[in-house]
Amino acid sequence: MNIGIGIALMYGAVYLLYVVICKLLGKERKLTTGHAVAVFALLIYLTATLFIVFMSREPGQYEGVNLELWSSWGTTTLKRAMFIENIIMFIPMGILLPSAFKRLRNPFVCVFTCAVLSIFIELIQFVKGLGIAELDDVVTNTAGGAIGWLIWGIFCVMGLIVTRIFGKKEEEEKKKS
Repeated sequence: MNIGIGIALMYGAVYLLYVVICKLLGKERKLTTGHAVAVFALLIYLTATLFIVFMSREPGQYEGVNLELWSSWGTTTLKRAMFIENIIMFIPMGILLPSAFKRLRNPFVCVFTCAVLSIFIELIQFVKGLGIAELDDVVTNTAGGAIGWLIWGIFCVMGLIVTRIFGKKEEEEKKKS
């Protein structure tokens, strides 16, 4: 079976479990289309990220811990590109987490969540020998999450401005008719 089909079936099973639990608890599901799209996009992003981080490396290829801050910036273009890549990799996380979950709209909670996820990735890499656990990775991933939250926040403010501008025009048109 294709791994993509397996993952899609797993996501469907998780959603079905969510529906059943809501029914058993007597809770109404309040899943709007926008929320469903954000959750689905987050799941796809997490799957891709975890696949890249864990499945693209052979066990034992890289091992160790590097707690020296900014040491991975390096002197080569490749090392600097990887440093920047770690920032870019978590920008979608900072956008999708608050889009999918209201509790993560607080910037501190969102960025903290990004940091915890990054630490989790580094721990798994260390334990499984899938990469060097680096402090720089946690810092740059967390920075990427913060940048993502800022982008999300800017889009939210822009959305409010557009809604107010067009909302006022619609009210004026209703008053005229």
